[in-house]
Amino acid sequence: MLDNIAFSSISSYLLEQNSPHTLLYFVLFEVLFWVVVSFLLVQFMPKRFKRYKKEVFVFFVVINVGLLYIGILLTLVMMMFGLSWATSRESQPDYEMVFFEDHLSEFPLVNSKFQEGILTIEGEHTKAISTDEKIKSLRILYDSNAQGNIGKIKKFLADSSDETRLYAFALISSFEKKLNSQIKEIQEKIENSSDEKEKNQHLYELALTYWQFIYHGVASDKLSGFYTKKIEDTLTHITNHARAYILLGKIHLFNKNYQESEEAFLKAVELGIPKEAISTFLAEIRFEQKRYNEVSRYISNEHFEIDIRLKPLAKMWSSS
Repeated sequence: MLDNIAFSSISSYLLEQNSPHTLLYFVLFEVLFWVVVSFLLVQFMPKRFKRYKKEVFVFFVVINVGLLYIGILLTLVMMMFGLSWATSRESQPDYEMVFFEDHLSEFPLVNSKFQEGILTIEGEHTKAISTDEKIKSLRILYDSNAQGNIGKIKKFLADSSDETRLYAFALISSFEKKLNSQIKEIQEKIENSSDEKEKNQHLYELALTYWQFIYHGVASDKLSGFYTKKIEDTLTHITNHARAYILLGKIHLFNKNYQESEEAFLKAVELGIPKEAISTFLAEIRFEQKRYNEVSRYISNEHFEIDIRLKPLAKMWSSS
């Protein structure tokens, strides 16, 4: 009898029509409940989802509040979809488009010396490179006008490809012909020059042209001595020319005459060359003389910090 009474009471309670206010209170209670639970859940998420706390929190609240209306099966499907979406967000982040030209002024402009050519033709993999790629790379290297570029091209005079050998030979011959033509032209100007200042400038240009044979690797090790002697003899006829002393310092440094090299560089400073312009040479001289404690004196300054190429060098010696 009691069972019948209890069943009748429950039945009448379930069949009782709820007022709108009761339903509203129930919905508000459920939302508040799942907001609290979802907030607690996101605190224990794996670290890889931490950056998406806000999205996951909203997802949990919407899914759990909507559970009474969309059914358990659809809720599970949405949860799987949501977790998959969160994972894809982790592996596929959003990227912002940046226009480099707008920020170019913020970076020091540093040009590559050998550019793509040197990257292609150097290394053990050169045998696998096609002839066309070698020829293109040799041309890039030639046009770079960088230190030792002709010396690099000389290595391909022994290449297995006939076309590569011929092209390398043509580039070297063209460069030598250009330098020899410049020398002949400058010598004629020296002979016809009567003004001492003008003659000094032509003599400096002649010595600089001889230096190109060494700088670009045109001259072999045996011929380097010949050209350094020609340069020294030419520069001895020049007086009060700052850049001539810079070149003379380079020649002495090349020949490992460090004392004479330093004297020439300091003479250039006396004639108006900024001291910062010879800092690298003086640092190299100290290093070659094994006076390592004095190297940092010439490279730990703002000039080296600005240039990206020299910044690692400055950092290493300034911390030593």
